[in-house]
Amino acid sequence: MKRLLVVITLVVFSGFAFGQMPAAITISPSNATAYDQITLTLNATAACFQDGSLVGVPLVYMHSGVTYGGNNWQDVVEYNSVGHDGTPTTLTPNLDGTFSITFTPFTYYDFPPGTVVTQLCAVFNDGQWGSKDARDFDAANPPNCKDFFIPLSYTSSEPKFHFIVNMEKIANEGGFDPLSDAVWVHLQSPLDTAVELAPGVPPDVYKYSGMIESGLDSGVTYQYKFRINTDVYETVDREITAVPCTTTADVWWNDEAINSTTFKVDMSYMVELGVFDTVTDFMDIAGSMNGWAGSAHMTQEANSVYSIDYQLDQGTIYEYKFRINGDWNTSEFPSGGPNRMMRGPNAPTTINHFYDDYNPATVPMLFNCNMSYQITAGHFDPSSDYLDIAGNINGWGGYDVLFDGLPPYPVDSIFSIKKLIDTSYIGGSPVEFKFRFNGDWNTSEFPGGGPNRKYDLLDTAGGVTNVFDCWYDDKDPSIPTPPWAYNLAIQGTLLVGETLTGSYTYEDVNGDPEGVSLYQWYWADDQGGTNETAIQGATAITFVPTASEAGKFVAFEVTPVAASGDSLVGKPVKKYSDSKVGGVGINDITASGVTFYPNPVSGYLTFENLGTTQRIEIYSIMGQKMATVETKNLARASYNTSQLVPGVYFMKFIA
Repeated sequence: MKRLLVVITLVVFSGFAFGQMPAAITISPSNATAYDQITLTLNATAACFQDGSLVGVPLVYMHSGVTYGGNNWQDVVEYNSVGHDGTPTTLTPNLDGTFSITFTPFTYYDFPPGTVVTQLCAVFNDGQWGSKDARDFDAANPPNCKDFFIPLSYTSSEPKFHFIVNMEKIANEGGFDPLSDAVWVHLQSPLDTAVELAPGVPPDVYKYSGMIESGLDSGVTYQYKFRINTDVYETVDREITAVPCTTTADVWWNDEAINSTTFKVDMSYMVELGVFDTVTDFMDIAGSMNGWAGSAHMTQEANSVYSIDYQLDQGTIYEYKFRINGDWNTSEFPSGGPNRMMRGPNAPTTINHFYDDYNPATVPMLFNCNMSYQITAGHFDPSSDYLDIAGNINGWGGYDVLFDGLPPYPVDSIFSIKKLIDTSYIGGSPVEFKFRFNGDWNTSEFPGGGPNRKYDLLDTAGGVTNVFDCWYDDKDPSIPTPPWAYNLAIQGTLLVGETLTGSYTYEDVNGDPEGVSLYQWYWADDQGGTNETAIQGATAITFVPTASEAGKFVAFEVTPVAASGDSLVGKPVKKYSDSKVGGVGINDITASGVTFYPNPVSGYLTFENLGTTQRIEIYSIMGQKMATVETKNLARASYNTSQLVPGVYFMKFIA
């Protein structure tokens, strides 16, 4: 057995020291951790700027990352993308001139569960790099600016789960009786335990909740389901990961929610035109949600806006029109004009309209996206998938769905949506946007931070119509296009002497078969490609690391080549390994990059890149063994130091 002794100054203490909150930033709650939902507010008047002040802009964009393991700017979310959970990067204006964004860092940045995140790293802009910005003042080098470093709390505690499930929908459907039935949460694997949940109090009587507070291990993912009484389980599969704090799951039974959709119609311009009187006239909505019979009178709100709520089924397509006085002769788009269309959302949603789509302060625009190749290639199924648009026209996350066959257009695999563009909201031309599958940024056009689409609005005074036509992801089979590769992966064990195999998916929009594609393997000091070097002779789809690659990250690159066609060679794409190549001896263990953090530590100590390490022993300064952490076949492990008294300890890694 080979042994490696690593001596570190592992300081165990009871609290955690935090930096000072920047003057231009506040977060709520003030003691939030990276696992809490927080609201971050920027006061642009108190910020430093090097390009131009953000005071008075319509929207602010956040470019940010997190600090853990002593390294800043990790898991960066670009200002022109979205968080890993789909949260937009935009901060919206408040009445006092500040800007705010609400998000949960854990899901937004997608760092490993249990990671001790000590601060957020951020800079802000107006949606363009190098235009207007907001940063922190650099007190050491005035009048220079520096990045914001926003401290987060971290309190070491045992992992706990807080479960909340809403039973209202299944109760309405007769599948649950709150007077006689009980609701349980059953943690099924790797821990088998169940807890009965308590009903809520008015007005949330259908929200059942409860806690699991013991027996959980940080970093472990648990499978669970809710059940009614002893045997009626949900059909959906659920999982939750334990972290050193309370993790809350707040869901609907079977993920089937009662989604209240609010329809609003602005009648202010109809009042100006003299075709509607707010005193004597009323509004209703007639559509497939009420059998086209018309609704009750819509509620009059401020500024001649009328609203009504409907509970719609997720995924169902609804058609409708607004009417004055419940009369089809005074409905929108008269004489057989097109119906409005929408798709039942998966969350409470507000749909805003102007009557007859008449608003002189906006610019009308039609978006058309050809989906025929995506459908033929099997990437998009119109029967189960939907296409939406996200951009500066809707805060990069609006529920604006395109339809095939939007009246008066035929069903032809070209999906369309009409929008009224408020130029004051987007800050003028151009319109920037992307199309997405199912409202998911992971399936948007040009993934991985690719460019936004842009369109310069035309002056419509002369009757010119703004129309944007495209193929999804610019995949037009009529245009000769090079092939491309995606879904890259590295198969095999990352150890010296083990065979690694690159894999990928080949695709060619013109239908050209794959020829002899080109391969190359690389090594680098990190996944970012620092000191990247092509490995001589490693030009096959397989590769066997040698001692030269021990402790390095390796990458597989493929340049797709078509066997025939006008455009034969595509762009090279590369995939780095998730961890470093492990070696076979003591020196190789140190080279493999075993890391541990935080140090000093309070609560959980995390080990990564363990390679062939079998176990870790922790000794007091007097040489007494205090604990053993078994790490065989693990790449990552954690240890709760709360049972250790404050002091200095040694650690021994045994491989």
